[in-house]
Amino acid sequence: MDILSISAIAIPASLVVASLAKEFLGDNVTVGTRFMIPYKVPLDKHLCILGPTRGGKSSLVKAMIRELHRKYVVTVLDWHGEYAGLLPTLPTSAINIDLEKIPPKLLTEILGFGLGLNEPSMYMLYRMIRDGNYTSFSDLISKIDNYLVSTRTEAEMKAAILRRLEYSAMNIGKGIVSIESLMEGDAVIDLSDLTIIEEKRLVSSLILAALYMHYMRRGLIEKGVRHVLIIEEAQNILDMGGPTYSIIDHIIMELAKYGLRTILVSNAVPKSSILKHCNIVLFKINPDLLDEGVAFSRNLINKLSEISTEEALVITSKGITKVRPLKAVIEPTHVIIRGHNDLRNASSQEVTSSVGNNGFNERLNDGVNGNETKTVNTKVSEDLNSRDEEDGRAPMKQVNPVNDAVLINGSVINNGDSIFRKQIMELEREVANLRDKINEIERILDADEKLIEKILELDGKLKNNSHV
Repeated sequence: MDILSISAIAIPASLVVASLAKEFLGDNVTVGTRFMIPYKVPLDKHLCILGPTRGGKSSLVKAMIRELHRKYVVTVLDWHGEYAGLLPTLPTSAINIDLEKIPPKLLTEILGFGLGLNEPSMYMLYRMIRDGNYTSFSDLISKIDNYLVSTRTEAEMKAAILRRLEYSAMNIGKGIVSIESLMEGDAVIDLSDLTIIEEKRLVSSLILAALYMHYMRRGLIEKGVRHVLIIEEAQNILDMGGPTYSIIDHIIMELAKYGLRTILVSNAVPKSSILKHCNIVLFKINPDLLDEGVAFSRNLINKLSEISTEEALVITSKGITKVRPLKAVIEPTHVIIRGHNDLRNASSQEVTSSVGNNGFNERLNDGVNGNETKTVNTKVSEDLNSRDEEDGRAPMKQVNPVNDAVLINGSVINNGDSIFRKQIMELEREVANLRDKINEIERILDADEKLIEKILELDGKLKNNSHV
């Protein structure tokens, strides 16, 4: 074989190798197999996973999480608690949302969307909060409550805004875990402890807005992915009503410029224009059951009719490909923090936690060793137990001594795997200061008790002398 023939073979071979290297080493994620070979979808766009309930979407996402968190920071907005333990898991009450970092105009749009306000109410809300001076929902509610109105219509609008805000936001933004912490490590935010859809929609929207402002301050990146946000039940926050962009659609689209990719998991096909900017994994669905206004091409309908319930279609700029989607084969291995009542109801059962490495331990290298973490957690647990006793509640007990797991106000934290060390250390310092004050008060009360005893003793002697 001459040199020209060898070159003719080598050039296409090198192109194939380069193409495969780009596919497997670039920003992408495996969504299934095709001819027994892993099939990857590029993360050059957001990803939308669509299909009916119990169609395999959550199983696919669980399998994807295992791959994604090895390369990127992963945050999951978990509406039903399906992903608890796959990554360090937090209730919404643990998240601290600093409203001061969200501009008034954006906050007005987010609150208007989350609370379902009409245009006049949103404009009035903006007038109430446009000068800032609030950091929490308590501050915001006080600010709105103190706003002076001049007409009956304004008074009714103000009352309606306050009622919806207090109803939906009373348990939001009071935790110790900042949004910035979510940029440092993997986390599942468990929204299942919120009882109404307005609360879940509002929390999801606020977290999106906080992420958006955080990355805006950090600046654009030329290429690459650094953060993946997974949103379950995404049909609840996407614009399902028409082709225009909602504030949430706008934020999601803008976040792509800052290296964040969103994986939208939905059991309904949205009419939102955001789908034009997504790669799509489509599970088998009956086109006749789609909402009005959602139309599939004839080619896509034909391909849907050809696949089984064990298959899915991947739609990218390259075309439509049939794959066999991944199924989750992993078990929860990370710490789960739940609310006080959740674990108190299960206090008669043995609580165990098998804890693996998590993103925060990998990314937050603050030099705290396991023994120090255990001391911190134990002190915090003791203090919170004492608070429970004062409130008339049964104190929480330490569980799972084999793994050195301790319970913090209904939360399981394991030795050597503290999720948010810095916040725990700050809380421990506050507890230590509180203990010092309590000890001082106890010393004063003890001295007062001795003084009272002496007074009573002297009073008794005086009474005896008077009888004599």
